[in-house]
Amino acid sequence: MAQTSRSSSLPTNDGGFALLELLAALAIIAFVATMALPYVINTGQAMELKTQAAEIAALLRQDRNIAMTKGRTVVSKIDARHSTVLSGASARRVVLREGSAIRMQRVSAVVSFQANGLSSGGTFDVVGPRTTFRISVNPLTSSIVLTTVE
Repeated sequence: MAQTSRSSSLPTNDGGFALLELLAALAIIAFVATMALPYVINTGQAMELKTQAAEIAALLRQDRNIAMTKGRTVVSKIDARHSTVLSGASARRVVLREGSAIRMQRVSAVVSFQANGLSSGGTFDVVGPRTTFRISVNPLTSSIVLTTVE
């Protein structure tokens, strides 16, 4: 009779994970997700605010271009009280989402673009909960620059 080794006849428990191992893995995943969630939410809010600031800059650029091509003055209105920027050349408007604001020296202001490429100029901030973007209009060149404020 052939002898078999004693270790090969015993059942082994290498078939899967223990419940304790699975619970430990789930706890680690939950901890990492809890730590990362606020960062992901803040990043999304900052990107949305940057998108709105870019829309405002594009609206101002469009008004500048229309003033130069049509040969007339175009006045864009910036209403800090209602967090709104209105185009002077079209029906376009950008309204900031709740929790965001426009910060400037005066409550209501305008930026006028002349046919010769000059403008009244101005600087204002688009402010969110954790991020601020600055939009500057150069009075000599009418260039519009969007920057992040540290």
